[in-house]
Amino acid sequence: MSAVPQVSGWQEGFLAVLPAVQLHAEIQFRRLNADRREEAIAETVAAACVNFQLAAAQGKLNVVYPGSLGDFAVRHVRTGRHVGGAQDAAKDAMSPACHRRYGVRVSRFCESRSADVASGWQQAVIADRKVPVPDLAAFRIDFSQWLQTCSGRDRSIVTALIAGEQPSEVADRFGISRGRVSQLRRQYEQRWLKFQGEAA
Repeated sequence: MSAVPQVSGWQEGFLAVLPAVQLHAEIQFRRLNADRREEAIAETVAAACVNFQLAAAQGKLNVVYPGSLGDFAVRHVRTGRHVGGAQDAAKDAMSPACHRRYGVRVSRFCESRSADVASGWQQAVIADRKVPVPDLAAFRIDFSQWLQTCSGRDRSIVTALIAGEQPSEVADRFGISRGRVSQLRRQYEQRWLKFQGEAA
């Protein structure tokens, strides 16, 4: 969007139509989750404000109506355009424009996994960008299989430890001593090495 000339006195007029613009945006974006809805509404208000100021600079406020102003601003947001910024790239997998054009769906890695297996170790592995991709893929497969050989309680303890919980927190959570947490940690390490075919 091009720069808008500075015009004095238009702010009061925009404040008069602002509730209608906000209501229109709230209705149009009601199906989005809370964070995305709030961002879309804010972006709509910003787009409407810029267009209202532009109309004031061109002396066309007599043809600006709250409904058309809000509708134009909503369409502006839905196309992935931003006030003061570039339009969303259609080839960016995180872009709403890409989602609409190619039907891309982005979800968390752990959405399709069981909660006890997925809650901690996957996030730790994903966060480590220095691991080569083949090693990372092999680890995810092997570790998931190894966890399935553990009891439900052991899986929960392993997940808590890898998620970064302190031994004292794990001990309190599972009703065991800190010494027992240390013993279990060594046992899990030995069992993992054995599963990998390495000497414990």
